[in-house]
Amino acid sequence: MAGLVNDGMATFVADAAVREAVHRGSRVRFVQVLPTGLSAEDRSEMDVAMFGVALRALHQQRRVPCTFETVEGAAGRTLVERSQGAAVLVVGRDAPEVVEPVGKYCQEHAGCDVLTVAGPDLSLQPAGQTNRVGAAAPDTA
Repeated sequence: MAGLVNDGMATFVADAAVREAVHRGSRVRFVQVLPTGLSAEDRSEMDVAMFGVALRALHQQRRVPCTFETVEGAAGRTLVERSQGAAVLVVGRDAPEVVEPVGKYCQEHAGCDVLTVAGPDLSLQPAGQTNRVGAAAPDTA
């Protein structure tokens, strides 16, 4: 399951989730979590953006079954709830200054493996990890 939130990591999360689905021979479920209270126009724009991110991630892969879902709520809690039954939950790695750490919450509460994905800020790479943009490092709860 790809957990997409408005943290600047959607492209990296979607790419990693698709790679993981191909590796496992499974489907990918794109779940976008939006804050409550968005206008219909803002929600529509975010839906279109998520769909575009997911399609770009799927572009190079053939026959990866997928679903798209948009929900409102607290990102970490919502992703943990929606990941029940998933083999792996893919989320963006939390930036050091983040107020509500989604990745950490998912690692601590998800009932499945959690793969956190580093983005363009290489300082977020764990020690000893290959310094590639978009490199993924598995973290399990």
